[in-house]
Parts: sequence; C-alpha cells; structure tokens
Amino acid sequence: MVALISGVIFVLAHFPALTNPLIINDDVRQQIYWMQQWQDPALFPGDFLTGYARAYVSWGVKGLYRLASWWVSPLFFSKLLPGFLFVFLALCLFKIGTRLADRRLGWTMMACFWLMPFFIDNLAGGLARAFAAPLLALFWLGWQTRRPWVMGGALLLQALFIPYIFMVAAPASLLAWLLARLGRDNPPPFPAQTAHFVLLGLGALLVLALNFQFSADGYGPLVSAREMVNHPEFYAHGRYPILPEASLLWEFISPWEFIPPFQEWGPVAGGLIGAGLLALLAVGCRRLDWAAWRQALKPAIYLGLSSLVIYFLARLFLLKLFVPDRYLMYTVNLFTCLFLALGLKTALRVERWPRYLAILVLVVAAGLGAWRLHGVGLKDYSAYRAVYATLDSTSKDVLIAGHPNLMDTIPTFAQRRAFATYELAHPWSRSYWAQLKPRLADLFKAYYAADPEEVVAFCRQYGIAWLIVDDRHFTPAFFKGGYFLFPGDKPHLPGGDKGLAERIYAPFFAPFDEQIRHLTAGRAKFALLSDSAFPALAIDQHVRLIDMRPYLTPKP
Repeated sequence: MVALISGVIFVLAHFPALTNPLIINDDVRQQIYWMQQWQDPALFPGDFLTGYARAYVSWGVKGLYRLASWWVSPLFFSKLLPGFLFVFLALCLFKIGTRLADRRLGWTMMACFWLMPFFIDNLAGGLARAFAAPLLALFWLGWQTRRPWVMGGALLLQALFIPYIFMVAAPASLLAWLLARLGRDNPPPFPAQTAHFVLLGLGALLVLALNFQFSADGYGPLVSAREMVNHPEFYAHGRYPILPEASLLWEFISPWEFIPPFQEWGPVAGGLIGAGLLALLAVGCRRLDWAAWRQALKPAIYLGLSSLVIYFLARLFLLKLFVPDRYLMYTVNLFTCLFLALGLKTALRVERWPRYLAILVLVVAAGLGAWRLHGVGLKDYSAYRAVYATLDSTSKDVLIAGHPNLMDTIPTFAQRRAFATYELAHPWSRSYWAQLKPRLADLFKAYYAADPEEVVAFCRQYGIAWLIVDDRHFTPAFFKGGYFLFPGDKPHLPGGDKGLAERIYAPFFAPFDEQIRHLTAGRAKFALLSDSAFPALAIDQHVRLIDMRPYLTPKP
C-alpha cells in the first residue's frame, strides 16, 4: 500500500514531465544530456563541454543509464527513475518507522514524507544526488534491522552512485565499531568480520579513484579555499555563492523554509501553520520517554555525528571534500521527517484514533502531497521549441554559440554542440575553468560587439557555425541585473506548474556581469542585431539564427 500510494503521488506530481518531452529537471541539461550519444554516436563529436559533463557523473549513474539506454532514451529515463527512487525511499522510511515503534509511526512518517518537497526536488532528474536520500535510508534501515549485508550493499552503492554519502555512512559505522572496541557501546552489525572491512576498503577505493580520474582527465582538481578568496565567482553574484559560508544554525533550520506552506500560501499562513506544527512537536517531545528511545535511535545518532564531523572537515578543507552542506542536508531532512512524525504521533495520540479516521487522514495527506509536490524539481523549456526544431536540420557536428543562459537547453533538446552554457560554467574545477573562463570572455566580446568583424573573428577562431541571438539580452533592464529567468518564463516556486525558478543573475554571473556592462555602456547598436551585417533567420519575435558558415573561410 505504501508503494502504491507513493507511486500514484509521484505520477500526479510529475505528470507534466511524463507527458511533455520539454519539461525536465534543470540539472539534466548539464549532467546527463550527453548520454544521448549512446543511442546516436554521431552526437557531440569531440566536444569540450561534453567531455567535462561526462567526467563528473559517477560510475554507478553512468552504468545504470547505459543499461537503460537499450530500451529507453536517457532523457525519458531521467523522468522514470525518480519515481522508482521515490517509492523505494518511501518503503525504507516506512520500514524504519515500523522498526522503531509500530505501523502507526511508519504511516505518520509517510504522511510527513509525502508533504515534504525536499525529497522529490532532489530525486527529480534521476541524477547522482537522487540516490543520496534513498541509499542513506537503506543504510539506516539495514542498521536498524541489524542486517550487516544490507548495510554493506548500501555502502557499495553509495560509493558507486553518490560518493559523498559514502563519506557519511562509512565513518558512522566505523565510529560505532571503534566505541564498541573501547567498551563504550554495543557492537554494530557492520563491520563485524573481515569481509566487511574489505567492502569498506573497496568503497573507499572507488571514491578515491573517481576523484583521481576527474583530475587525470584534465578537469580537476577542485579549487582550494585560498583560491576562492576575492574571486567573485564564489560570492553572492557568482556562479556558486560558497563564500561566505552558511552558518551551522542555518543548515538545521533551512528545512523549515519548505515544510510549512510559505511558498504556496504566503508568509502569514505559512507562519501560522509552522507555529502550530512547532507547538505540536513541543507537546509530543515532552511526552516522549527519551531514555527508552535512546537505544532505538543509536543508528540515527551515529549518522548524525558522522555528518557533523565530515561537515566541519569539509568547511576546514573547503571544496577538497566537496560542498560542506551536502554532508548535512540529507541526514537533517531524513531526521526532520522522523522527528516530525514522532512528535505528531505522540502529541495527537495517533494510536487512539478510530480506523476510519486514520484512513481519512492518510487520504488527505496523500492528496495534499500530490498537490504540493506538483511540478517540484521540474522546469518547462518549451519557450525555445522553434529553435530546437530549426537546429534539427543542421549537421550534427556543428558548434553553436549564443548567450550561455540561452544555450543550456541546446545540447539537451536540439542535440547540438554548444560553445558555452551557464549550467556547465563551473569555476570550482581548476583546470577546466582555466580553459572555459577565457572562452566566456571572448564570447561576450563578440556577442555584444559593435563591429561585425569582431564577431567574424570570434567565429573563425573557434569554428562557430551558427549563432543564436535573443534581443532580450540587449535591453537596459537585462544589463541592469537581478534574477534572469528562462525567456518566456515567469517566477515560480515549489508547488507551481514549473517547479523551482532558476536563480541566474543577469546579465551573467560575476565577474562577467561587469564585463558585459562595460562592453555595452553608452551603446544601443550591436552587430548581431543588424540585418545588414548579418542576415538572420527569424525564429520568433525575439530569437534570430545566424548562419556563420559563409564567414568562416576568409575571402581571397
């Protein structure tokens, strides 16, 4: 029944993506678009961006999608896989609840799970992060039920699919083992024999090998904390605002930004419902016999301690252990789901409800969940449908350039090589960024050039066959800045028809925003908007497609 209800909720929530090929999770465009090569080897030949996108996808994700590509396209599989993971995660959480207490706690956890947007938002797209919560929950369930090979299997899958979750779970089990050896606690079910330690070593080797390969391929290593200081790419208006780092307090309270319906019903309703939930939790927590629960919660305690330790290490060695919040966000949200359920079950005295009332509450929770999760983690990229159709007639080996915000969807839906995209503009990969940063600077010089010869020289230098130009990128409002949404889109929030809004700073992230403002200051004429300089095919009222192939060979 848990699987059936959760499956229906997912289908209703992600029905737009299942029926429209242009509605998809935004990160699919940077992480798995290239997998279309498996069904059409002629796509993206020798592409610089594609090589990078391929390099940082984990081996487990690659292997699973490679296997699925024999039957279904990778883009469609990225919409199906989250459904299976959503159901699997629901089953794990239900089993954890029943093991901790009884079926009533399991069902209360389900009600909380269905109403929390965090999980489906991270499952959307079927990317590596989609495996984080399910595999962490599987490891927790194996520990809770004292099944060592379930724990070991979960660890191995973590190492293959989502390495930073392995770095939470493996130390948790080792910490429990060490304390048991010191006589401070009962021994955990894993590790308990030589084969378990071999499996731990294998998982660690897989994690290290993935990082080594990334650097060996010429894209890494990740930058150090010292290298990020005073580089605007890593601050508020940069590609990823890592600095200054968020406080630990924020990491614990951030789930509450989305648990009450602030986004759907506004701050007043969200605040009132949030206050009511906190009051119920306070009553429930006061009634709980924590001494009796301490032994049952041992696996969660060790996982929480491990998350905190790795989080602080990741802050100390910034980016050497990846982004610090990744080590807390999944455990914090899983524990939030558990303690919400525990507190509500105890405060509301769920065990005393008549059966019909309990069923009614579950039906209401499932219905509200399907409504609240509708479209979460998805975006509609139909705005450039005509562009994708037009580019479909071009050669598969052409290189296309345009504003990176626009170009994100070209490799995904038009299946053509893009010179530069926003999603793949990653300043934290040292060797990769050293090559991409000058390409971006050259692109903006040409895109906003007044002299047509600058455009021609740029296309000759990089072999650009086609240019896509959107006149909305040349407006004063765009240059001024603020959030730039995908053209044709409107701001939207979790629970809306299109999921989360893209937080892309216009005219681009720092430091290129200042470069663009400098290039365009005091000018209203641009070569790419001139029909006399570059005859263009009008795709719609805003978008122009310019064939640069005639300009690539200098005239005699």
